[in-house]
Amino acid sequence: MARNHLYEVAVAIAVLFAASVLIGGNVTPFAFASPSSAGDQGAAKMHIGEAIKALQAGDTAGAELHMGEADKVLQEGNAKMHLGEAIKALQAGDTAGAKMHAQFAQDSL
Repeated sequence: MARNHLYEVAVAIAVLFAASVLIGGNVTPFAFASPSSAGDQGAAKMHIGEAIKALQAGDTAGAELHMGEADKVLQEGNAKMHLGEAIKALQAGDTAGAKMHAQFAQDSL
């Protein structure tokens, strides 16, 4: 009986230790994406590229959709600023301005 109790105590200590390492190391046991991760930058670059293609094809709805997706993952900086300007230009009907700013945003990544 004492051996079984010792096993339970050892397991509890191991669980607490693992939890403290995860919390102390700012790590979660789940995979949450960080906006600054390289994958998100790649996703933003892909969406901006698709937005540019959509603009060249005259698909403003598709361009706006891709710009919105890119905007979700970009952090503050030149790329986000130019993407915001591209979205504003597109909403104002200025596709040339939207293309220009989208290209600047892509080049900033």
